[in-house]
Amino acid sequence: MHRARLFAGLIVGPFLVVATGSSFAPSSVGMASQDGTAGVEPVLRLEKPRYLEGEAVRFWVGVTPKNSAVIPEELRKPCSLSIARPDGVRTVESVGWPVDGMLDHGWSGGWGFGEEKIKPGRYSLILECAGEKTPPVELTVERNETLDQIKAEFRFERDGAVTKDTQVPVVLAVQNGSQAIIRFPQRGAMMEGVSLRIVRKQPAFQSDLSFPWEKLSHSSVMPDTYTWDVASEVPSVVLQPGEHFEQRFLLEDAYSFDRAGDYEIRFGTVLSVLVGEKSGRFADLCPIRLPVTARAKFVLGSTD
Repeated sequence: MHRARLFAGLIVGPFLVVATGSSFAPSSVGMASQDGTAGVEPVLRLEKPRYLEGEAVRFWVGVTPKNSAVIPEELRKPCSLSIARPDGVRTVESVGWPVDGMLDHGWSGGWGFGEEKIKPGRYSLILECAGEKTPPVELTVERNETLDQIKAEFRFERDGAVTKDTQVPVVLAVQNGSQAIIRFPQRGAMMEGVSLRIVRKQPAFQSDLSFPWEKLSHSSVMPDTYTWDVASEVPSVVLQPGEHFEQRFLLEDAYSFDRAGDYEIRFGTVLSVLVGEKSGRFADLCPIRLPVTARAKFVLGSTD
């Protein structure tokens, strides 16, 4: 199942972040049947009231037991997520269960729209599991120039012809061009990591990797969502208006070219950005999940 992932920060596309035994607000839980039969309650909740065009949208899906302390094994089957878009197009996606954890007690995980470019407007979401549906949940996407003022990029310091011993620095750069202070977790905190995709043309090869966690920041604070309430406890980058931040990575810390050929290397991450202060005008839009990706091509010649 290509949509399942264990860590939210590793990819820009859809993902599943396992969290068993989670609790949810009653307004996000589907309508229970009255016959007392053991079953499941699908759960669907938004991460925040409003989303921005251009961000990596995330909301939360999952199940809890219904009329029982545990979920019968025969009901642990993939759920379906119905998405009605602003243009009227409706699609249905399969949401598989996690592969580990105490699944008989329920689970929750992050989900999104993948690499689809979301448009401003209203999306309607319904999650169905084992014949039970949530009420429709409305997800609103809007435009806001603030996101355009926060620039983030990966920058490959070299590309082209390389040898097995060539160092390839990759720089994550963030520029706060807005009029507000911004904060985001350091890479590695809250499992917001850095992903790599390695593609070689001939002989054909592809691999998806994580940048080694031991070379990133660590934190014992692991909330689902980066908020002002936890920002002081999570290793964070804080940028005043006009300030700039850079972090340097080395490709060889995660991957070394091993065979001659033409390669494309992709670096990616998602920054959960808080703009302004908790009571400020951007509060309902935060965290803004800013996707950052870059690709570079390399040629490793024969060493014979």
